Amino acid sequence: MRLRALAILAVLAVSAYAVDEFPTPYNSEKGDPQPISPEEALSKLTLPPGFKATIFAAEPAVQNPIAMCFDAKGRLWIAENYTYAERPLKFDLRLRDRIVIFEDSKGDGHATKRTVYDDQLQMLTSIARGDGGTWAMCPPQLLFIPDKDPKAADPTGGTPQVVLDGFTVPSENYHNFANGLSWGPDGWLYGRCGASCPGDVGVPGTPAEKRIPMRGTMWRYHPQRKVFEALSSGTTNPWGHDWDENGELFFVNTVNGHLWHGITGAHFTRPHTLDQNQHVYSLIDQHADHYHFDTGKGWQASRDGAANDLGGGHAHCGTVIYQGGNWPEEYWGKLFTINFHGRRFNTEILERNGTGYVGKRGDDVMFFGDPWFRGLDLATGPDGGVFVIDWSDTGECHNSTGVNRTSGRIYKIFQPWTKRANFRGDISDASPVELAKYHGAVNDWYAREASQLLQDKARRGEDLSAVAGSLTKELDKGTNAVMRLRALWTLRSIGGVDDAKLRVLLHDDNEHIRVWAIRLLTDNWPLDTCLGARPDQPEAQPPADLLAEFAGIARDDKSGLVRLTLASLLQRLPLADRAAVAAPLLAHAEDAEDHNQPLMTWYGLIALADHDLAALPALADHCALPLTRRYIARRIAEDVEKNPAPLNELLKLAAAKPAAFQSDVLTGMNEAFTGWRKAPKPAAWDALVAKLDPSLADQARDLGALFGDGRALDEVRRVALDKNADVGMRKIALQTLVDSRAPESRKICEQLLGERYLNVVAIRGLAEESDPAVGAKLVGAYKSFTLGDRPQVITALVSRPAWARALLDAIAAGKIPRNDIAAFHARQIHNLNDPALTARLTEVWGDLRESPAAIKDLIAKLRTVLTPDALAHADPHAGRQVFASICATCHTLYGEGGKIGPDLTGANRDNLDYLLENIADPSAVVAPDFRMTLLTLKDGRVLAGMITTKTDRTLTMRTMTDVQTVERTEIVKTEESPLSMMPEGLLAVFTPEQTVNLFGYLMGHQQVALPETK
Repeated sequence: MRLRALAILAVLAVSAYAVDEFPTPYNSEKGDPQPISPEEALSKLTLPPGFKATIFAAEPAVQNPIAMCFDAKGRLWIAENYTYAERPLKFDLRLRDRIVIFEDSKGDGHATKRTVYDDQLQMLTSIARGDGGTWAMCPPQLLFIPDKDPKAADPTGGTPQVVLDGFTVPSENYHNFANGLSWGPDGWLYGRCGASCPGDVGVPGTPAEKRIPMRGTMWRYHPQRKVFEALSSGTTNPWGHDWDENGELFFVNTVNGHLWHGITGAHFTRPHTLDQNQHVYSLIDQHADHYHFDTGKGWQASRDGAANDLGGGHAHCGTVIYQGGNWPEEYWGKLFTINFHGRRFNTEILERNGTGYVGKRGDDVMFFGDPWFRGLDLATGPDGGVFVIDWSDTGECHNSTGVNRTSGRIYKIFQPWTKRANFRGDISDASPVELAKYHGAVNDWYAREASQLLQDKARRGEDLSAVAGSLTKELDKGTNAVMRLRALWTLRSIGGVDDAKLRVLLHDDNEHIRVWAIRLLTDNWPLDTCLGARPDQPEAQPPADLLAEFAGIARDDKSGLVRLTLASLLQRLPLADRAAVAAPLLAHAEDAEDHNQPLMTWYGLIALADHDLAALPALADHCALPLTRRYIARRIAEDVEKNPAPLNELLKLAAAKPAAFQSDVLTGMNEAFTGWRKAPKPAAWDALVAKLDPSLADQARDLGALFGDGRALDEVRRVALDKNADVGMRKIALQTLVDSRAPESRKICEQLLGERYLNVVAIRGLAEESDPAVGAKLVGAYKSFTLGDRPQVITALVSRPAWARALLDAIAAGKIPRNDIAAFHARQIHNLNDPALTARLTEVWGDLRESPAAIKDLIAKLRTVLTPDALAHADPHAGRQVFASICATCHTLYGEGGKIGPDLTGANRDNLDYLLENIADPSAVVAPDFRMTLLTLKDGRVLAGMITTKTDRTLTMRTMTDVQTVERTEIVKTEESPLSMMPEGLLAVFTPEQTVNLFGYLMGHQQVALPETK
């Protein structure tokens, strides 16, 4: 169905616009429950002393509010989303979304007028006013809706224009899509997007190779220059952002950390998805020093006030850094975000720390007692009050069981009117000189709106010379840094500040002025994408003296924030000029342990390494950042086969360096060679080994074995077989033998099959042998393995037909318990495509029930077992034991378990339908990050798992039991299966009692103890 009437025709002009009756919203929640009244909900809101709250609007005037913004008249614009639906439906495109306008003519916190601006939209997530119309995010498109009549008192939307497309909403995940439109201080339109909704963005008609990859976090678009930038990548689902008084961007997120400093070019941590740039190596974590839930127990343990001191939960929506002037000064400059499950505002105190910021936990405020409160967005209004939109529904994070579309509230929280707010409200008709004066308002709503209006006037060609003079005076002679920054941002946007002036500001006394001088000077320089250099975009051509000036600032500036800005700038510089600015940044030893700088500097060097690897050794020579030094060595070593000279140069430098430098180089090399069977020995290797610090002998020995050094291999064999040596060192030595395919490695592995803890490494070596006799030996040694290591034995046995046959024979003979084969292993036997073997599996173990009819029958059978009465009497302690035996291999719950599948702590586990759908038929909808990949190897093995890391030389796969790195040359065939890693026959080995106990545990809200052993 169309995303919007005619707007799906992205390239074609829209000649008509549907005007039909707005579809009646319906509620799909079972039983059609209803929320408490708006008045009762307001009475349950707990505020700090001196605050007041009103219900600005409520159903039926507003329903399903998902986003908001203000216009220059002080009117509140609301995006209503009706098309978002429950999990099986995802979006109901029989419905439409709309934009409505609210006015408060009395100024008492209650809307007095409502106007429908546009009701022809679908999948609407956010809006922003500007450029004589409304910007609307309707994934996969960004639309601009010009006002039909710009002079109308009650504006309505005209024919939409598709400005950008490619904001994909994948069929497997419909939650983390693009949202969050708002104007930045630099005049760009900003937005957000979740990492599990990857997009490739461009103007309509842009070919795939010229699109900008977006892989989460923040993006921006310049409407006049028609330029789109994906500013960073990672996180989970950002749903709120704001700028502080210095123009620093901060955004909030769910699941893997809630507070992030918006650093251009950053690769941030992500809980499930894989960063697609293989040379990133590691990611920047959140910028708060705390979490709002117990990461050991999971957010569900914080329900019902059980852990109010933590903050309420893992999900956060909406962000305001309060600069409104109405609230008491103790609130000014603090970041407030809605804790979705805790139904409150979390407070973040933003403090400068190193090159960036850290978020310190402040007191929680504004507690919403309505159990249906689902706050989605925050905004400061023209009188300094804060507006809160409430989706008002029963779903926790997602509406899995239905949507209540006929409810919605807008709260306004303020102090009774004070003069500090300088309240006027409507500034749409203010003169340019008046708009300049609004830059000094206590409430920055006026400064932001005034700047937008002045930019509109500049684009229309109005004379703003008087404004430019006034703002220039403030910039040059003002003593308040915030007012100077506001003047600078607007001046640059209206053409009132040239590059020469900005270069003077590079040496201003205030670090924030210096930071913004760098940003504005380079604002139109192309930015690397998260995957590498920007496609089909010429490099910037900066003056040589400006580059030299940047290098001098990198060397001399005492501000960490300035250095971070320059590290970010590396990804805009021409490749040939990056080393000159990077070198002085790398020399700052005070940044060695910084949260951002070692990685941000490295990210700026990734594209340089692809272009000129020989430039990296000289950068490492004077690098005082150990992590960056290590990654330089790793990147150089990865290319040793096709370009050995840089590694030799690095090793020559390392020979004369202290042990710490040498250790970083060796560690980087070891990381680069993970999974390699053999690597060419660098010409400078022996000279380095002769001068290595003695503490690095073990690292050198392992690398020497990889290089084929016979003496090193002899030492490795000795350590592996030495029963008096440290077990950890013996395991490393044995793995080195396996990786290097050293002579007699099979004999040594067979010899160590009986030694616990070492035998699990021996399996990896023997798994590469095709001899059927090895499978029989593994079966015979099965009981010598610890219980925790036995799944790895099973995984090895099911990788080859002959070995799998030996396994099934052992099960039939009672030598190996039937329950030790999980459904995953059974599916792996199916993947061997041996009909006789599959028949033997069915005979010995059972059927996977993969056909739709079988799955339907299984669900029906489970319903007869999982009755309300049975679940009420379930033993969650015994259920946890069942979970630990089969589910915890892949899934985390309450902070315990594997990382292969999604973390179940935040899932909709108290809903039986949801659990049945996902456990009995896990492959019905599979996100790309959890699809199974099958690797057929030259040695005859078939491996199944998820690809976690890709390099030019290797693939790293996480199986159900371990992680294996395989050289690409050993792979015969790679197949991506549409199936989930989680097999359909998961419950096949359990009795009805075990199944009831498992579901009883999964549907619980807190961790329970394991049963006592008898």
